[in-house]
Amino acid sequence: MTGPHVPLGDTLQERFWHRLEHDPDGRALAFYEVGSPLEWRSFAEVHADAAAIAIGLAGRGLGAGDVCVIVLPSGEQAAMTLLGALLLGARPLLIAPPALLGMNSDLPRILTSAVERTNARVAVVPSPLRRDPSLLADAVSRGTSLIYADEPLSVPGELEPFLPAIDDVAALQLTSGTTGLAKICVWTQRAVLAALDGMAEAMELTPRDVCFNWTPLYHDMGLVNNFLTCLSAGIPLVLMDPHSFVKHPTDWLRGLHETGATVTWSPNFGFAITAQRLVPGELDGVRLDGVRGFWNAAERIHARTYSLFAETFASLGVRAEALKTNFGCAENIGGATFTLPGQTYAVERVDGHRFRAEGVAVPVDGDHPDTITIVGAGKGHPHLEVFILDPDGRPLPDGSVGEIALKTPSRMEGYLGDEEATSEALFGDLLRTGDLGYLREGEVFWVGRTHERITVRGKKIDPSDFEPVLFDIPGLRQGCFAAFGVADEESGTESVVIVSEVREEAEVDHETVTSRIRREVVSRMGVGVADVVLVAPGTLTKTSSGKRRHRHFKQMYEAGALDALVLVRAE
Repeated sequence: MTGPHVPLGDTLQERFWHRLEHDPDGRALAFYEVGSPLEWRSFAEVHADAAAIAIGLAGRGLGAGDVCVIVLPSGEQAAMTLLGALLLGARPLLIAPPALLGMNSDLPRILTSAVERTNARVAVVPSPLRRDPSLLADAVSRGTSLIYADEPLSVPGELEPFLPAIDDVAALQLTSGTTGLAKICVWTQRAVLAALDGMAEAMELTPRDVCFNWTPLYHDMGLVNNFLTCLSAGIPLVLMDPHSFVKHPTDWLRGLHETGATVTWSPNFGFAITAQRLVPGELDGVRLDGVRGFWNAAERIHARTYSLFAETFASLGVRAEALKTNFGCAENIGGATFTLPGQTYAVERVDGHRFRAEGVAVPVDGDHPDTITIVGAGKGHPHLEVFILDPDGRPLPDGSVGEIALKTPSRMEGYLGDEEATSEALFGDLLRTGDLGYLREGEVFWVGRTHERITVRGKKIDPSDFEPVLFDIPGLRQGCFAAFGVADEESGTESVVIVSEVREEAEVDHETVTSRIRREVVSRMGVGVADVVLVAPGTLTKTSSGKRRHRHFKQMYEAGALDALVLVRAE
């Protein structure tokens, strides 16, 4: 199959056709599984597979400009369905499938809402939903064609090329949705290509690189930073099943070794559990000297995590300068800031009292009695500027904490059907991210979310500040917690509530754990904890991007809906 003669191109579709014409035999995609031989697929093979699915989707009524909702596990089927929709000129919207479909799954509600808001023409959904047609009856009644994951969809044949305009909508993306229904970001072709080019330039990607990705395609780290960037720039990409990673994290490192990968991505928790779960001897023979970029993003980056990862795997060739950080968001279409090539990530120790009370980050030396360690998230890519704004939208000087705003060519067009939220996010020529941070000579230091901060007697505390404290308490599942403030009319301020999962219910002395949480938080952070709630493993579900849902569980707590193992109240 040959495509039209086009330059590198200003749209995703043009770039796909360009790769097909100029490098049909080049390595494009491989799917990694421990113990199975790695089989690279060329651009021609990937294109043929995606084109066959595109023809099948067209047969179900999908056309250019239509929305195609994809609810599939992150893997080969999801990747090919995504590409097939794009080749048709349709607008894909990926939604995370639940690990288990059952009574507690929010998928029917989320999917029905997405179909309603987008007027989706086609939705590719998990096969188990076929057992109860009533779950998606509202979606079907709106004229959406449901395709179940186990239905054959590929139809071999010739696909007529579709080349959209540069300002056409390219795709839709859900925000993280830490509470309530997620917003839907609208991405234009122009903005998507600006994002891909900015990231590739910031990371100095070349066709000699090999990218290895285990993060899901329904999150923009997997979709944009990896999948679209690599296919657009001609970078060979290896995909690993996210569930396989969670079950056995060190398979990620074995995969890096076996595929010769040079670049990889993970949220902070991925680095933590990979180091924590290492079994002596299981990575014998694995070398990681060739990995020039371990990119850490999507949640707060902890210096302790990166130090543990570096120390644990130094003998395998992990180099300090290979540890990189990034900040991004769906509203900006992927990564915005990056650790500079040839440098390692930045770290600051700042005066904890002034940081919490005054909202300023003042660097201190090692003898200071109250310090907070903050990891930098890099500097804006070559086509992007970063600003820190006060609540009135005025720029703040270096070291002052405020809202992170971006002057960026890759910002979204807006939130679909939500003019009020769009007007709040698009502030003149800036994108207000809703994230908090400060600048130091161009380096961005991320410190939290604007709507999640807890205020206790004037101290500003981000929920992620509690993680290093909880990390050291035996019996708790590391990283599985929510922290929030609730109004306390008697004291006139907010009271702190911590909800945490325990490792195993029968093995945890609840009274000892709750007492230690209180003691450690007071000792190390200078604030009391009003309530401690211990819950069963798996209770505190995260967003599709691995972010903690502090506000969501606050709402459940206030409604009395948490199924607590133990609830301890201050006298």
